[in-house]
Amino acid sequence: MANKRLTAPFFGGTRKSIMINLLSKDTNSVDLARKIGINESAIRRHLETLEKEGLVYSRFERHKRGRPKKIFSLTAYGKTFFPRKSKTFLSLLAQNIMQRYGEEEMETLMSLVARNFVDLLITKEITGDLTSRLEQLVQLLNDYGFFASLSKRGNKYIIEYRNCVFGDITPQFGIYLCKIDENIVKKIAGDVNIKWLKRIAKGDKKCVQVISQSETSNQNNRTNHDTDKHKYEFASPNTLQNRRRHSVLGGK
Repeated sequence: MANKRLTAPFFGGTRKSIMINLLSKDTNSVDLARKIGINESAIRRHLETLEKEGLVYSRFERHKRGRPKKIFSLTAYGKTFFPRKSKTFLSLLAQNIMQRYGEEEMETLMSLVARNFVDLLITKEITGDLTSRLEQLVQLLNDYGFFASLSKRGNKYIIEYRNCVFGDITPQFGIYLCKIDENIVKKIAGDVNIKWLKRIAKGDKKCVQVISQSETSNQNNRTNHDTDKHKYEFASPNTLQNRRRHSVLGGK
């Protein structure tokens, strides 16, 4: 079955053909025009549009003879517009793990995945009081695509998530994915209690999470609030590839 995005008006006809051709081979506008059967100027206009949308990129290649040629390739983003079956694969993987090793082993495995994900995600120093750390947590979540918001009711904090970035595999891993989020919150916020009021994994429109300080944390705050600092790190805004490390103090 064809990917729905590739059948949308923007990807109809020539642009779709260009992207399909670029799947197998990087090439120039002349070769594309010959393969698709339209004039080169029209191909170039379509390539310019695709390049502006971030679906293809170009570079110049030098040859022993003649002028350098402009070669076009699909970007990583452009390749995502073609069918992917990772959801089916992950579903089958989860079923086989459960059947062969049982639920307890599955929980252990997902706990390890959660720990690795937290270490991958948190690469920037965080300090400050609980409010400040949670504000920075929400910034991190939004940079990653969760569309989260933070509010406070009395001595409790509410985090709402309007999007689950793991939504395509939620039916198979729902409860375990929530554990990943809990690990992130606790690593940044410290010793806190977490209660879920709503979960996308259970069919709700959004996730709603209530966070409160544990009794142990409250006692520590009363006896030593001046030295209560949690220093962790999270990814720089809008990218996990930029690993510039710099301090964020009190959310400023």
